[in-house]
Amino acid sequence: MASESSATPQDPTQIQARLRELAQTLREAKHLDPDTQRELAELADELATSGDFSKASSTEVAQLLDTSARVIGTLHQSPQTPVPATLRQRLAEAIYATEARAPVLAGVAHRLLDVLADLGI
Repeated sequence: MASESSATPQDPTQIQARLRELAQTLREAKHLDPDTQRELAELADELATSGDFSKASSTEVAQLLDTSARVIGTLHQSPQTPVPATLRQRLAEAIYATEARAPVLAGVAHRLLDVLADLGI
């Protein structure tokens, strides 16, 4: 997807819509472990609804949501292919950038890092 390869994140509302779509497709996926499938779908939904644009800049929120969506999308498309270390690092950096002003959103995204760790990624 062209938008996933761009370095500049999209509008946060577009990313939230993409996360909701990912959550729905994850719930219907047959190629993931059921627990992983459920947890990723719940995280995608939670990320889509927990973006607080009043405390963090929309750029920070967009970066965190976009990176989270890329990680979830990568896991959904090919669960056997490891998430690139650079993408995992970008997620960690995006969490760090937002955690002071949007702790709930950062906390949800941090749980995504925990899922990656549980998967051995």
